Amino acid sequence: MPVRTTEEGVSYSRRGDGPTVLLLHGWCLSRSMWTYQEEALAGAFDVVCPDLPGFGLSSGLAGPYDLARFAASVSRLIDELGVDEVDVAGFAFGAAVAMATVAGGDKRVRRLALVAPPSAATAPYDKMPRAMRRDWPRFAQASADTIVKQPHSADTLRWLGDTFRATPLAVALATVALLAEFEPVDAARDVDVPTLLIHGEDDDVVPVSVSEQCLALLDKGELARVTDCGHLVPIDQKEKTSTLLSEFFAR
Repeated sequence: MPVRTTEEGVSYSRRGDGPTVLLLHGWCLSRSMWTYQEEALAGAFDVVCPDLPGFGLSSGLAGPYDLARFAASVSRLIDELGVDEVDVAGFAFGAAVAMATVAGGDKRVRRLALVAPPSAATAPYDKMPRAMRRDWPRFAQASADTIVKQPHSADTLRWLGDTFRATPLAVALATVALLAEFEPVDAARDVDVPTLLIHGEDDDVVPVSVSEQCLALLDKGELARVTDCGHLVPIDQKEKTSTLLSEFFAR
């Protein structure tokens, strides 16, 4: 699939026809994590998957790697897409970026789907840098193994590990520091668009209670608890994730 690049230098793919849907990847992942959802949604939607600055094919972009910068990059991408409105789905780190985009005042975001939003209170982000600096390739593979719960082929686990490892260590450290300060419950107070929270019931990276707390603060929110599923919902439950997103964005 041809890769496009924004004026800023953000790489992204665009496929399908219909209402525009933007899929934002998680920490140390890339747009490839949405491979299955991109395929499933492209029949009814204009599906756009970027590599956020510092990750994937956008890894050469310099910082700062803070939420304001990531949200600004998303808004600039929407500018260049030439659309008046867009639905946004974000996984974990991507969910934080999606929430920041709405909180920053981009009124073109019509709906949000937040998949396993991260929480500094429930994950040891502040303790991770030491292990990352000691052996980044090993940490990267361990991270890939940890975020899924269902049985996956060795090829899939290697693919996820390779994606983690491809992230420059400096970017990984800067963005894990960002996660160490992020609480979705605080961010949810500034979200005023219809929002679907999607969370794996077996997620032991971020417990489903985090999404439940966010739900209590959203005027237009709903929660889909996904059974037999860990943290990386779009991989552990591919078809279920695609169905939830398709039905939500088709409303």
